[in-house]
Amino acid sequence: MTTPEQPSSLSPETLASLIARSTALVGSDALLVGTRTANYMVEDQLPSLVALPGTPSQLASLLALAGELGAAVAPWGGGTQMGIGYPLRRVDAVISLERLNTVLTHTPADHEVTVQAGCTVAALNATLATQGQFVALDGPMGAHATVGGRLATGTVGLRRGRYGNVRDLITNLVIARSDGVLMHTGGEVARNMLYHTLGYDLNKLYVGSLGTLGVIIQATLRTAPISEAEATVVASFEDVSIIWELLEDLEAAELFPAALTVCGPGVLAADRGLTAEGADQLQPAAHPLLLVRLASDQQTLRRQALTVYSFIMKYSERRPLLLSRAAGLPVWAALNELPATADLLPTEAVIKVGVLPSELAKVIELAHTIGAEHDLRLAWMGDAATGQVWLRVMGARDAAGAEDRTAFAASLMGLQSALARIWRNATVLGCAPELRAHLPIWGADPEGVDLLRALKGRFDPLEVLNPGRFGGPA
Repeated sequence: MTTPEQPSSLSPETLASLIARSTALVGSDALLVGTRTANYMVEDQLPSLVALPGTPSQLASLLALAGELGAAVAPWGGGTQMGIGYPLRRVDAVISLERLNTVLTHTPADHEVTVQAGCTVAALNATLATQGQFVALDGPMGAHATVGGRLATGTVGLRRGRYGNVRDLITNLVIARSDGVLMHTGGEVARNMLYHTLGYDLNKLYVGSLGTLGVIIQATLRTAPISEAEATVVASFEDVSIIWELLEDLEAAELFPAALTVCGPGVLAADRGLTAEGADQLQPAAHPLLLVRLASDQQTLRRQALTVYSFIMKYSERRPLLLSRAAGLPVWAALNELPATADLLPTEAVIKVGVLPSELAKVIELAHTIGAEHDLRLAWMGDAATGQVWLRVMGARDAAGAEDRTAFAASLMGLQSALARIWRNATVLGCAPELRAHLPIWGADPEGVDLLRALKGRFDPLEVLNPGRFGGPA
């Protein structure tokens, strides 16, 4: 593994040529070398150079140059999820998209926006909000995460049940291939739904490919209207089993909430989103919570809130909290941070499991059972609308030494293996690089990962982009 003290994997002559020719492409003010690349470390690897292209053609030319010289490139959006997948075998250069950050067109009547991939999700939605619309690209670190990063990682947010998966939002992508060719994946044909009859749905192919098949430069996305009214109902219960019973009643009521989330004790607190007056009465540190996010017109929302309230009072003596849109936003922002992987401790990891909504209880119960056997602490959250479960796994509170890290690695593998035996896609979203190198990151190695490995050989035969990201354990 490359460290800041180690030289580049390229020969001095090749590295000098890469720097000189990259400077000619983007200009000296858009190229960082030496210690100036420290803010762009990928795992524990320090790139020899960081290029900040200002146009798609510059980025494509940089990739072609890297392929010619045998350099390995890591695309960089906001740097918030660079640790997903296996550690990269090498990183010679980082190509940052931070200068490709413009909202190019927005057609409110067509509910469509075209944006460059380096634009942050927060900046995009701030622009769309002026026209009463947004794009549901939820997830951790929204102020820093970019549109391209969300698409490349396939990050799933808590409003997926209402607004669709990441793949459902895309009508067109502009991709820079590793050979320097710029490619459109859709456009007008895709919008008319004829594109899918012509072969691979390339829009969906690049989502979740972790920057291994090409660099997403630009995206055309479907927007949604900001609802006239929004509120969040928060309720706490003595035991999580009560919530599973309540969810059956809510499903029968056909409320179609914007989000329906269950989280464990301690996930929310006064310093983690739940700041509204009266929140302490819920005792969020000691009890699991149910959160129902409602978004509609005023009259419908009032009726839905009363329905949710009445169901909750059937199962709990503790009165639920009704939060306005403004009071609810920090709550959902805090929940979205639970799967964040940017600053994990050596004895900390995040696991995601995709299941049927009816199986949420089984996942949580098994995780707690295995966690207790291995002295692991768990913070958990489940999307009751679509069945996603996120587990933040932590070792002993005073764990710090090498033996602690070794014990944590064994415990983490035991937990993931137990989950993957039942739900094959139990994925480690993030942990320390030295742990990821030896873990079955993708659970039971889903068939989709095998396909991506095969496509990697076809789309990027020189392994320019993120080499090793989908590879197996060492």
